[in-house]
Amino acid sequence: MCSSGCVKRSCALIFSAVILNLFGTVQLFADGIRAPRGVGAGRTWIIVSTVLFVLVFCAVYSVLYSIYYSLRAHRKGAVDDVTGILSLSGFEDQANKLLKARKGSRFLLTEVNVRDFAFANRLYGHDKGDSILKSIGQNLLVHTRELQDVILARGYADNFYVIQKVSGEENSALDEMEYLLRNVQERVCNEEDVHIVLKSGSIFCGSLDGKSVDLKDMISKAGYARHSTQDSAVENFSVYDEGMQIQHENEERIENSIEDAIHRNDLVVLYQPKINLQTGKIAGAEALIRWKSENGSMIPPNLFIPVLERNGMVGVLDQYVYRNVFKFLSRLQKEGLPLVKISMNISRLNHNALDFVSDLDALQIQYQIDKKYIELEIEERFAGAGDDYIRDLIHRLHASGYQVSMDDFGSGQSSLNMLSEMPVDIVKFDQRFLHQAEFSKDSRIVLDYMIRMVNELGKVSLCEGVETQAHVDFLKRCSCNLAQGFYYSKPIDEAAFKKFLVEHS
Repeated sequence: MCSSGCVKRSCALIFSAVILNLFGTVQLFADGIRAPRGVGAGRTWIIVSTVLFVLVFCAVYSVLYSIYYSLRAHRKGAVDDVTGILSLSGFEDQANKLLKARKGSRFLLTEVNVRDFAFANRLYGHDKGDSILKSIGQNLLVHTRELQDVILARGYADNFYVIQKVSGEENSALDEMEYLLRNVQERVCNEEDVHIVLKSGSIFCGSLDGKSVDLKDMISKAGYARHSTQDSAVENFSVYDEGMQIQHENEERIENSIEDAIHRNDLVVLYQPKINLQTGKIAGAEALIRWKSENGSMIPPNLFIPVLERNGMVGVLDQYVYRNVFKFLSRLQKEGLPLVKISMNISRLNHNALDFVSDLDALQIQYQIDKKYIELEIEERFAGAGDDYIRDLIHRLHASGYQVSMDDFGSGQSSLNMLSEMPVDIVKFDQRFLHQAEFSKDSRIVLDYMIRMVNELGKVSLCEGVETQAHVDFLKRCSCNLAQGFYYSKPIDEAAFKKFLVEHS
């Protein structure tokens, strides 16, 4: 195919020819007017022929001009506007050419991502975020410039890709890549005066068996390897291997069957009661999702929710739970049974706060449920202090009349400041606090003071994982408000919960 420069020169030549022919046409037309009648017919034919000739050239010029700008737009799309390096489409084009040109060679493909970049964007602003991305791109370029057969690019959002030919041992190539990324991370932190952590996943690929490489599949697998380190505070570098392949295939089966499971009602909402420790009566319940497998066993959420969070389908699951809870409360109301507050988890806070609350309000209006019976649980790991988005969501939920709890407090990198900075109504202590307190005097002291502090702040204290009478007695001494756990009830279906509700109201 002719290059864009070639097309540009062709267009220029044709444009010149068109201009010259137009001048010639005008001259012939003028001569035809002045010519004697005997030669007028011949000159008229010349004029008509020339006009047709010009029209043909104009049409050709228009086509070539369109091709030129198409090639120009294609080239522009191959380069990322923010970083100046290749875009993902440009990367795929160049990498496929490299793989074909170096058949029989091994390559290392690496996906690089900034941990919690969305939070950095909200904290520093989008202009600073773009500056960080540009710094990462340029530092990757500097550190790979002297290497042969290396291509790098920026993909979607904060994803970067590097593919390089492996000339030595695979372990050495991995060590070199890990060292390179540590240097890039350090340089970016110094240049931008921020703290970022680069997470990466790699996979070895090549056409050693004579088959062509499916680059998109390799990119997907490198991304999967990178995702495996996303929540780790220690591991930042991972390699796709056979064990990960099996896990990946299992998760793909989950992705491919989740929508059918929703349509077949294979996803079941269970309810685990919450008990008032002072009265011993039911004070509410938590809605928990389970997946009923073909053999009738229940698949726990920790096996499928992370998969749905990664592929963006967790919002569908959230709405499924919310609708089922509202329907259940509506049935209780129509049957004249007592209603209690039901808490529902927000699996991942990537929602538009306004839309999220509006969708919840629509369900509330449809099923005519008083908002005092609805509680939203925000996971502690998403409720980092200083996150204005989380506070905005909580304020919007409060303004609409809902209560908000912080789930699993103490399971992540909690700070006591979070208790005062996050305007939640209920604080749920992670069950590990209670289980540690059972064997450690220091843990008992810490949990005792935290529960009392939550109460002093005017929030409701709730402890999960209550399994024994000793747990109950200890929590009563600490003045904990609510308890939840197997001592009272495991998560139960609607029929069993109705019975529990009547017996403990």
